[in-house]
Amino acid sequence: MKTKSFLLLLFVFVFTGSSFSQNMIGSFSATGSGYSSAVLTDYQTVGHNPANLGWKHNSHLINFGIAEMGFTVYSEPLKRALVKELFGSNDSQLNTLEEKDEAAELFSNTRLEVQGSVSGAGLSFQDEKIGGFGLVVKEKIFWNSKLGDMVADIIFKGYNADYFDSLAVNPDGDSVGWSTDPTLLSDLIENTKISLQWYREYNFSYGRGIINKENVSIYAGIGVKYVEGYNMFRFGYEEGSEYIAAAALNPAIGIAFGPTPSAMEGTRYQPIGHGWGMDFGISALLFKQVRIAASLLDFGEIKWDGNVYVVSNDFVKNITDEGLNSYSIFDLQNAGTFDNLKWGGWEGAESYTTGLPMNMRFGAAYLLKGKYEFGTDVFVPVNKTAPGAYTKTMFGIGTRLMPFKWFRFSTGFIYGGETGYAIPMGISFFPFNNNSFMWELGIAIRDVITYFNQNKPTVSVALGVLRFSFGSLSQKSNVKTNDSTGG
Repeated sequence: MKTKSFLLLLFVFVFTGSSFSQNMIGSFSATGSGYSSAVLTDYQTVGHNPANLGWKHNSHLINFGIAEMGFTVYSEPLKRALVKELFGSNDSQLNTLEEKDEAAELFSNTRLEVQGSVSGAGLSFQDEKIGGFGLVVKEKIFWNSKLGDMVADIIFKGYNADYFDSLAVNPDGDSVGWSTDPTLLSDLIENTKISLQWYREYNFSYGRGIINKENVSIYAGIGVKYVEGYNMFRFGYEEGSEYIAAAALNPAIGIAFGPTPSAMEGTRYQPIGHGWGMDFGISALLFKQVRIAASLLDFGEIKWDGNVYVVSNDFVKNITDEGLNSYSIFDLQNAGTFDNLKWGGWEGAESYTTGLPMNMRFGAAYLLKGKYEFGTDVFVPVNKTAPGAYTKTMFGIGTRLMPFKWFRFSTGFIYGGETGYAIPMGISFFPFNNNSFMWELGIAIRDVITYFNQNKPTVSVALGVLRFSFGSLSQKSNVKTNDSTGG
C-alpha cells in the first residue's frame, strides 16, 4: 500500500494536474497563449516575475486562488492512446519476452518528461504606494528520462536481458541473472538519464514601482522561498558529462537500497529534505501599451538528509527480478523500475544537495484597447544539471483576446526545448467582473496538435475554477491598473 500511495499522489498530479513552473508556461490564465512573463500579475506572477506585483490588471487590492492545477506529459516512447499506461493503468500487459523486447525498443533512446504542479493557495495584496505582496504554496514534481539500450533492456526484461548471459536459482528459490563478463555501472548506463525531483515551496514575493514617468514606468521585485523536499532520484551517464547516481526516496514509498545513516522511519509522507530559493525580476510599461520583463528564477538548492544513498562505480554482476510486466514504469509494485536500478554499490549517506532548476525568462507584450494582447516569451535554462531541468532554450509567441467582459480566448505557438513545437489554446470565463469583485475560471492545454496526432504526444492541461479578486479602489483613469486583458 505504500507504493500505491505514491502512485496515487503521482496520478493526482498527472491526471488532475498549476502552472508548469519550470518551462515558459504560466498559470491557467496564460498557458493557452504560450507567454506569461510580461502579463501575469497578482499571486499568479509569484515564481515567474516578482516585479509584476508592482502593477495591477484591475482596481482590486486583493487576489486569491485555491487549487489551481496543471500537468504536462511529453512521451516519445508511447503513442497518445497509451500514455495513461505509464501511471498504473495496466491494460497492455507484457506477457512474453517478445512483447518485452518491443517495449524495451520503444523506450530505448527516447525521452519521457512529466511535470506537475498544484497550488494549494495563492494570495496577493497590491497597493500603488507600498507595492505588491504575494504568497503562494505550491507542490511541484519533475521527471525527465532517456534510457540507453542496455538500461531499457534490463528494466523490462530483468534477468532475461541480454546483458545477463547465465541464469541460476538461489537458495531462496529466486531466479538470478548473472553476467560472466560484468562491466562497470558507468559503462552500462551510458547515454542514460533518469531524474526525479518532488518538492513543496512556500514563496513570498514583493514588487513595486521604482520609476514612474509619463511614458515609462519601471518595476522591480524579489521572491524568497522555503522548500521542503519529498523525493529525489538521479541516475545516469552521458558522454562528456559526469557519472551521477544518488537517491532520497520518501519512507512512505517503502523502497530502500540498504542501511543508511540518514534512515527515516514511519509510513507517512513527510519532508526528507529542506532548502531555499530566490527569484529576481524587473519589468516596464512603455508608452502605456508595451510591457517588457526579465527575471532570474529558482536560484537555490535542496539539502536532502533523509533516506539518502549514493552509488559507487562498481561492477554489475547480477539481478533478481523478471522486469516490468507493463508500460507502467512508475508502478513501484510492478517488478519495479527502481528495483532494477539497485545495481552497483549503493551506500547510505548523511546528506546530498541538489540545485533548483534555475532559469531566466524574457518577455514582451503589446496591449491594445484593453481587449487585445500580443506577446512573446523566451525561456533560458541556467542550471541544466538539476533533476528534471530543461537543457534547451524555449520560445513562445501568442495572443490573448477578450472581446467580451465575461470571456477570454488565447492561443499561440511554442518552439524549442526537447519537445519541438506546440500550439497551445485556452479559454477563461468571468461570471463576475466588475469594480468590486471578479471571479475567473478557465482551462488551457499546451498542445492542440497532440489531439490529432498519436506520435510524440504532449498531453497537458492547466485548470483553475476558484480564482477571485476584490477590494475596490476609487476609480481613476489610470492605464497602469487597467491596461491588460485580465492577467
